[in-house]
Amino acid sequence: MFKTRFKLVLLCSSAAIIGGAYPALAHADTALTASVEMQNRVVGVVTNAEGTNFLVGAEVRISGQDQVAVTDREGRFSLHAPAGQHNVVVSYFGRQTQQVPVRIAEGEVARIAVAMPIEAASSVEDVVVTGRRPQAESEAAALQIQRASTSLVNVVSADGIGNFPDQNIAAALSRLPGVAVERDQGQERAISLRGAPSRWATLSFDGLNVVSPGGKRARTDTIPAAIAKTVTIRKAVTADMSGETLAGNIDISTRGAFDYPDRAVSLNLGYGYNDLGGGTQHDLSAFVADTFADGKFGAALSFSTYEREMVTDNFETDWESASEDREAGSETRFWADAHQNKLYRLTRSNTAYAGRFDYRPSDEHRFYFSSIYTEFTDDEMRNAHEFDFDDNAIRTSAGATRGYADIRTGNTPMKGTIYGVELDSSLNVNHTVESIFTNTLGGDHFVKGWYVSWRLNYTQSQAESGPSFNSSWRSPRPNGVIDYSLRPTVIYDYTNRDQHGVQLFDTIVNPDGTFSMGAFKRSLDPQDYEFVNLRSTTRLQDSESISARIDLTRELELFGRSTELKFGGQYDSRTKTDERTTLEILPAMLAGANVPMPSPADFAINDPYKGDMPLGYAFRYFSEKQAKALWGRLNEQGLSRVQPGVSETNNYEVSEDVIAAYAMTTTYFDWGNLVLGVRAEQVENEGSALVNFGNGFEPVTVGDDNLVLLPSAHLNWDINEQMKLRLSVNTGAARPDYSLLRPNFELNDEDMEISGGNPSAGPEKAIGADAYLEWYMPSGAFFSVGAYYKHLQDVLFDVEYSRYGRDDLNSGGINRSDYTYFTTDNGGEGYLAGVEFAFSQTLEPFAERLNLPDWASGFGLRGNVTLNTTETETPDGRKVALPGSSDFIYNIAASYERYGLSTSLSWQYRTEWLDSLGDGDALGDSFWDEVGRLDFKVSYAFNDRAEVYFDANNLLNEPGIRYQGDRMRVSEYESFGARYMMGLRLNF
Repeated sequence: MFKTRFKLVLLCSSAAIIGGAYPALAHADTALTASVEMQNRVVGVVTNAEGTNFLVGAEVRISGQDQVAVTDREGRFSLHAPAGQHNVVVSYFGRQTQQVPVRIAEGEVARIAVAMPIEAASSVEDVVVTGRRPQAESEAAALQIQRASTSLVNVVSADGIGNFPDQNIAAALSRLPGVAVERDQGQERAISLRGAPSRWATLSFDGLNVVSPGGKRARTDTIPAAIAKTVTIRKAVTADMSGETLAGNIDISTRGAFDYPDRAVSLNLGYGYNDLGGGTQHDLSAFVADTFADGKFGAALSFSTYEREMVTDNFETDWESASEDREAGSETRFWADAHQNKLYRLTRSNTAYAGRFDYRPSDEHRFYFSSIYTEFTDDEMRNAHEFDFDDNAIRTSAGATRGYADIRTGNTPMKGTIYGVELDSSLNVNHTVESIFTNTLGGDHFVKGWYVSWRLNYTQSQAESGPSFNSSWRSPRPNGVIDYSLRPTVIYDYTNRDQHGVQLFDTIVNPDGTFSMGAFKRSLDPQDYEFVNLRSTTRLQDSESISARIDLTRELELFGRSTELKFGGQYDSRTKTDERTTLEILPAMLAGANVPMPSPADFAINDPYKGDMPLGYAFRYFSEKQAKALWGRLNEQGLSRVQPGVSETNNYEVSEDVIAAYAMTTTYFDWGNLVLGVRAEQVENEGSALVNFGNGFEPVTVGDDNLVLLPSAHLNWDINEQMKLRLSVNTGAARPDYSLLRPNFELNDEDMEISGGNPSAGPEKAIGADAYLEWYMPSGAFFSVGAYYKHLQDVLFDVEYSRYGRDDLNSGGINRSDYTYFTTDNGGEGYLAGVEFAFSQTLEPFAERLNLPDWASGFGLRGNVTLNTTETETPDGRKVALPGSSDFIYNIAASYERYGLSTSLSWQYRTEWLDSLGDGDALGDSFWDEVGRLDFKVSYAFNDRAEVYFDANNLLNEPGIRYQGDRMRVSEYESFGARYMMGLRLNF
């Protein structure tokens, strides 16, 4: 109810501003404008040479003065200057610097318009002849925003996102320096910034942070790239940014009507297929923006949807130090206790709707309301076939075995034969929707020398799954007795890490109880399984937040220097609830109602195998429709029940209130600027859940609070017109995710164990330093080198404590303070350090001097390299690398752009990275192996309005490989195939 009321308030407020605020403000504008004009200012707008696009990030100076203005998203700037004659100098990377004479009268505002041609072109006609250069132009736009920033950032522009075959924000950002991507089912999901865990990056729309559907980890795969104008990664934290931005912030700037000089309309249509499985993919996006009522009102609407059908080739192998192996040397042998194939059929889609409405009663007052809805949908069908090698295995010291972990039979961890292997299977259907709905009402005002900006935001993020269909099956046990003749004999071969294979044979039980191999078994059939259970789960994670923010900025003279003073505050109130319910159907329930046991044959189909992996056996897919019909028939007969304890042990609610205030100054010198600031954040959180104290579930509420002060300093030194040195020191504190702050506990009095959340977990903290040299060359080339270091404290890890150590779970005379405690907790100190290199260059500036033919000037090369090293201490004292951190990351792209043709061939690579910690034994930790990705794109622009394109992604079909300790102990292997798409883009 509150959510509905709040949405109505936002919508009504925007309507009131648009429909009725103007008459009330008209009178006030007269006085406010007069006060502005007393400032002796020059204001203006900067566009490209053709006047078709505003230039964002252009640097504007008045000769002889230190202060620098930077054009906003509408190409506008404002500078204070004494009365008299001046030269206004406007610079923009890749374009000719412009000097405009201007005379400022006392108490007046001078207005100018500046058009900037491309550096390499002597006239607008030259640009037309050579054609559009979307890659070069968008990169120049991104580099200019980076150059003009007073902190360390990397930027992808709207055209830049279109230059690679990327459908979501994660994929677009993966090509920037220091960015490593994490994938799920081959699709880019979350990103790691400079070796930091993905949870340390925050996500924002137009400067306001939002919480991702699953929690605080920034899930950028839920957001289509098409809705963004620019995406900025802020790597060095400033005082006006949220304190939980430990590694950096990903800010998505959406489009508005005033971002364009005229009406803007675009349409994109794409269609293609996936090589593995032959599924289709399609892409559709549209955008329209216009101003009306003499430029006082503006509206921009956009829509995007991308969908693909795909399959996955997969095998997973579980490794263990087998207690059954009692032969000499067992301490160095690790056996696969299970092997399985998870064969997915998937349909995934990204959809977004965005609208922004602006009202401009005058140049000094701007109001807007924006609403953005993004949705990621995952429809999944999974055939999982597992061979449970260690089921009912016995120790080799006890006599004859069936071969598991027994070197006496000639078996090794990598190759061997096991008789009478238990078969387990799960045939599942699930539907998941993750969405973000964010609404912002804001205003920007210039009042008596003060720039005032305010924002009110309501955001709802949801992750909703189900109702699912989950079915479990196993080898038959007639009358509950194991019959090994009904189980296959399995020959396993793991000597090829890219293909863990099995071969199946019938099992013969000899009269003396020994086993022999029978006939070759070609397929897994319904008669190989008996029914275990059917389940259907529904889960909703719902996060709601209300934010209010105000920022005040004023230009003044401080210690004889031009200084920008900025301060403000923000209030965030967030609540997350997590609720799930599982219904189940068990064999005993069917037997009691005299209902025949179901079989996989009830919903099997005869479609051929869609993957390419040689499985070693045949199997049958299943029908989603028939599977759900099976559940429906049994459920309608009243044969299902709520699974006990699922809701009670998993449901929770966590609230978080954050009050923040900051102050910062930017002081300008003839050599650059110095940014100093400090931020204070007071955080209170509270979690509520049910806890089983042994006599039933009882409600528990716990809370915590903390206050942090986060200072920062940034120095930007313009060594000369081309080179910039950036030095910064900054601090941050990333608060634990909501799922960790929950007070849910699962109590096991039999095993004397407690597991669950940790409401007392503290924030992860870092003190960072950055030093970067950027070189913006007159030829249009760019080179940068940078080093970074973060001192880490209290990094969170999953941990096992030998003793719970508290008495709040004691009840019924049971003392649980000495129970073993499994949770997540803060570790000790550590560090994250590295260096980055980035470069870009085209042949165009050198074509004439090298006497090259005109066509040769279109070649270009871009790339970046990141070298990382990390170490931190776990709660149990181990020294490990940060999860998600690769030691070596690089991207390289070769391009050609000339005569309307634009092509790029790009390669991404990262070395292995820690996925999760093991138990500290010799088996080792879990790692994702090195991975590369080769992509290609070509497009041809017939003119400024029409373009055709072809995209190819993952051309080498690079797999995702996870291993345990040693690279040969592969625990997961997935391949997804290449994707191809062709399409048409139109602009009006």
